Amino acid sequence: MVSTEVIVMDIERILKKRQLNVQEQNTVSAHGLMCTAKAWMDNGVPTALAHYGETRGVNWSQTIVLKLEIDFPGMPRLFGLLLTQVDRFIAFEIDTDSAHLQVESVDRWEDISAHQDYSASNRGTGKGFAAIAKQVKRELLASNG
Repeated sequence: MVSTEVIVMDIERILKKRQLNVQEQNTVSAHGLMCTAKAWMDNGVPTALAHYGETRGVNWSQTIVLKLEIDFPGMPRLFGLLLTQVDRFIAFEIDTDSAHLQVESVDRWEDISAHQDYSASNRGTGKGFAAIAKQVKRELLASNG
């Protein structure tokens, strides 16, 4: 995995390219996950998700948000993917009130870790999603710690 410093330096150059090699594709993926995770870490997740996650054992200071969609038409008000403090991938779908303060129902809170690609090297695609996500988590938490 490329360090965050190299990602920051190279990302603008890489994003301008029309075709990316496997390492560059992995760098772009890592950058996207880092931006998403950092934004939610800095700003905090919606109250309903924060409270529900805590009831399920999530330690938010050691967990990163890999994906979080809010008020997407046709879906529960909050849905996405977490990488928890114990490196478990949790997919969730939670209906809340319109202000995202209270949980109305939980359609999904599922550990999908067994279905992730942890490979450090896949022919033609490079690192698996889980390997990239775990590296992003390590780097982000190390820089905030």
